[in-house]
Amino acid sequence: MQLIRLKISYIVGCLAILFLGGCGEEETFPVTLFEPGQVAAEASSVDIKFGEYITYTDLSTKVQNRNWVFPGGTPGTSADSVVTVHYPLGGSFKAILNVVFIDNQRGQHAFDIEVEPDPDNQIPDYDYGATYGIYTEHPDITSRLPLVRPVNMNHFPGTRVSDAFEGVEAYKFEATGESDWAMGALEDGRGQYIDISSFADGYYHIGLKSTSLAPMLIRIRSAGGGNAIFEFTAAGEEYGFKRDGNWHLVSIPVAHIKQKDPNINLTQITEFILFRSGAGDVRTFDNYTFYVDHVFVSEKMEEKI
Repeated sequence: MQLIRLKISYIVGCLAILFLGGCGEEETFPVTLFEPGQVAAEASSVDIKFGEYITYTDLSTKVQNRNWVFPGGTPGTSADSVVTVHYPLGGSFKAILNVVFIDNQRGQHAFDIEVEPDPDNQIPDYDYGATYGIYTEHPDITSRLPLVRPVNMNHFPGTRVSDAFEGVEAYKFEATGESDWAMGALEDGRGQYIDISSFADGYYHIGLKSTSLAPMLIRIRSAGGGNAIFEFTAAGEEYGFKRDGNWHLVSIPVAHIKQKDPNINLTQITEFILFRSGAGDVRTFDNYTFYVDHVFVSEKMEEKI
């Protein structure tokens, strides 16, 4: 609050001589004016290495309530004045403080945050030419599916998680142990077909992660019964998929998809990735868990010079 002194002079002799008969002395009265709240905040850093934390502090005045929002961070929101946030993924993020002051006015403060990528989960840097995003949040690839739906076909549900290859989400498929075999898939959540026919000479990319040593069949299916089946084994490391717990970009020539099933209809892809357990009882393995992210097709795949 701001305190000022307001001088008021009673010129009694000049203006009220009839009452007092002379000039009075000056008198002062304290008058209090309202000072509005101010929004202010600080961050311990705005540019961190992977695995580091950022502590945010609200320095605002006259706060009635606050709300922090941390997209890509953990926690994602908070009402505390001091918050420590972990970013499980590298990338560029916003941290936003919204404040309501005691007079119900509002204020906002934002930070631009840069987090270095996980050095163990680097996306290969290639020239892909034209691309078509299926399930990806990569800024250079526009995702064409507004909604993706997991399909649990036999005790292998897909759940959305934040442990992603890129962006802030991925899908985790984990056998429940209620059956000796497992099957689950991802498809367009609107029930529409996916058309990749213009990439017939290109590549089909899938980000995969697992530590499971179990064999796994990965299928790409289309309407009319098209079913391209690829077998992945822990020892074989087919298409570069290693079972080391890190993300790997599996890049399959679309021509190989056609070779697996010449009848597959590239204009009507239904399940764009389908997991089906391979040989053996899934319950005999230490884990039967697979992650999937960053699914897209590209015109080419050339190393950048």
